[in-house]
This record gives sequence, structure tokens and C-alpha cells, in this order.
Amino acid sequence: MIHSTHLIRKYWRNINSYEDQEICVSCNETELMSHIITQCKEKSMQLIWDLAKNFWPHRNIPWPEIDLGTILSCGCINVHPVRPTRNNQRQRKKTMHHGPTQLLQILLSESAYLIWVLRCERVIQEKTITEREISTRWHHAINERLTIDEVTTTKLIRNRKYTELIKGTWELAMKKTRGTLAHQPYQSEVLVGRIA
Repeated sequence: MIHSTHLIRKYWRNINSYEDQEICVSCNETELMSHIITQCKEKSMQLIWDLAKNFWPHRNIPWPEIDLGTILSCGCINVHPVRPTRNNQRQRKKTMHHGPTQLLQILLSESAYLIWVLRCERVIQEKTITEREISTRWHHAINERLTIDEVTTTKLIRNRKYTELIKGTWELAMKKTRGTLAHQPYQSEVLVGRIA
């Protein structure tokens, strides 16, 4: 994103019949990565961030403000719960929660990547993408990550510590969204099952 590796802005200036792709059709703004991922009025961007935020199950850990810096640094994010104090101010606990941290990293990275992919399909391939397809593709991406974690914890890394991490990552989200994912491979007995 940082070193001009993406097909945005000036890239299109010297390509005949594609000069207009430097400007976002929805917003009439220069297509910077920050615009595409977090600011565009295009329905796919807002829908995807709404899906991610609604999937977030932790009431005591606020959903972050989404900007390009948050997305680029999502691998370094550490999630800390917030608890109310006596005078209704919120105070962060110093203990990091590994499961919620991992879930937030997954939601941010998968959502940002899907926004980029859909933007390329819309702008470069000139595809029309429905809200239903956007939602289906987002759910598929999250289900894919869930399945990878499930297979890893039951077939590859079968130890208590890793099993607890995966359980802490997905369990609350699955309870909150029961019935909204395209399919739900998560079953608590699988993740809590046999330890090698």
C-alpha cells in the first residue's frame, strides 16, 4: 500500500482510455488507499465495515476507529478491556486478551482486503456487485479463517494453550451471530476436544 504497488492515482494517467480511473466515481476524489479502504461513499466499503463491527462480540472492548493507520498496524494491535469507574469514566485494564486481539486482527485484515478486491473488480473489471454478494463474500472470508483455525487446533497444533486461544477468539462471536454466517463450522466440543 505504501510503496506505489497498488493500481491507484497516477498509475492511470499514462494509460490511454483509463485516465479517468485516477478519480473515484462515487466521491469525485483522488483514489488514495485511505480513501478506498475507509472513506469512500461506495456501498461495499461501508457495508463491510458494518458487518465487521456487528460481528464484534466484546461489549467491554470498544470497536476501534477505522483508519488506514489502524489497518496497516493491525498485526500489532493489543486489545484491552475497558471497565467503568465510579465517576462513569472508562478505564482500560492492563491485561491483554489474546482471543479478542486475534479476532480483531482477523476482522480488520480480512475486511480491508475484501474492500480492496471489490474495488478492483468494480473499477478495473467494471463489475456490478450487489449488497447480497458483498455480504456473502465477507461471511465466506470469515468462515474460511474460522475453518483454518478449527483445522489447525484439531489436526495440527493440539495443545491446551492453542486450543484456548482459538476458543477465546471465536466462541463469543459465534454465540452472538448464531445463524448469520453462511455456514458455521465452529462447534465448541471440537475446540475443547482431545488434547495431544
